Amino acid sequence: MKIFPKNWKIAIIRTFSIIVTIALIRILLFQWFYTFGTSMEPTIKDGSIVFVNKLAYKFVSIKRGDIIVFRTSNRPYVYFVKRVIGFPGEKIEFKNGKLFINDKEVNEPYIKQKGNWNVEPFIVKNGYLFVCGDNRLTLWEENFHPQISMKNIVGKVIGYR
Repeated sequence: MKIFPKNWKIAIIRTFSIIVTIALIRILLFQWFYTFGTSMEPTIKDGSIVFVNKLAYKFVSIKRGDIIVFRTSNRPYVYFVKRVIGFPGEKIEFKNGKLFINDKEVNEPYIKQKGNWNVEPFIVKNGYLFVCGDNRLTLWEENFHPQISMKNIVGKVIGYR
């Protein structure tokens, strides 16, 4: 009784190739994350899985309104899902829950309930983005990492469930 098929070397090479290909796709192209918390509700629910394109911003620019995954600067890394709101040099302010960028009110169609944030104006630092979640009913103080370094961006969220 034969344990290995006749072409067992080919089977091992194919299996190894598939494993390496899947690993490279995950490391270089796509990654998924489980979400915890309500900061992106109602867009992305607590416990959802988000799919991230890690190469998206190598070829196209980040746009206001994009949902991104980024990591903290210090190890062990913690990953967050937030929406891009402001770019370097822009003046950001919230008045009674309304977002103002460079003194102009910004329409945010993805926000279902505006809340009542009142945040003094600040300028987004060079090399950074201003991000926040869609759940504006939380306290401003609970909005972790509002200015994030562009070098900490993992990629663009391309889907969630």
